[in-house]
Amino acid sequence: MRARRILGASVMTAALLGTTLIAGGSAAAQTGAATSASRCTATALETVVIRDRTSLSGTALAQLNKGEVASSPCQMYYGGSYTKCGITSKRWAKVTKHGVTGYVVGTCVKSP
Repeated sequence: MRARRILGASVMTAALLGTTLIAGGSAAAQTGAATSASRCTATALETVVIRDRTSLSGTALAQLNKGEVASSPCQMYYGGSYTKCGITSKRWAKVTKHGVTGYVVGTCVKSP
């Protein structure tokens, strides 16, 4: 119950301040602190642009083509709203491809 209150307060704060919120399974992630212990992969369901921040107006750094796999921390990030792959969301995935790290729209990637 305490974790839900902390996460709720963090979501409201992030919404009011326009910042990115990181959500994950650990208490540190729920309060906004990033953890890098776990590594996952993200497979592109459609071709997506890797951006420097969680916003469609973020600078394009690279592209993750349909079917390509990139390394990703096992966390979801929240930022600017978008409609991609038929879904409206604010969920973003952080990925690294060929040494370039950035964010892709979360509705167009699959993470195991």
